[in-house]
Amino acid sequence: MPRFVHTQTAPLDLPAEVLAEVDAAWERAHELVADELELHFEVSVSGRVRGELRAADGGELVSRLSASEALALACGDAELATAA
Repeated sequence: MPRFVHTQTAPLDLPAEVLAEVDAAWERAHELVADELELHFEVSVSGRVRGELRAADGGELVSRLSASEALALACGDAELATAA
C-alpha cells in the first residue's frame, strides 16, 4: 500500500526511486513503534520537510522532529529518545 496520498500538487517532482526509498524508510519506522507511536512526514508549500511523532491511539502530538531527525529514525540510524 503506497504511503503517499497527494492532497495538493507536489512542489517538486521526485524520481520514483526516491519515493520508493522514502516508502521503505516509512515501513522500517512503522515497525519500530507500531503499537505506540506513528512517524508522520509533512511537506510545506515551500518544500520544507518536518517530522512528527504522534500517539498511535488518537494522533496526539508527542514530539516534533527536524527532517534529518525523522529520516534518521525512519532509517534506523537513531534511537527513539522520547518517553512514551
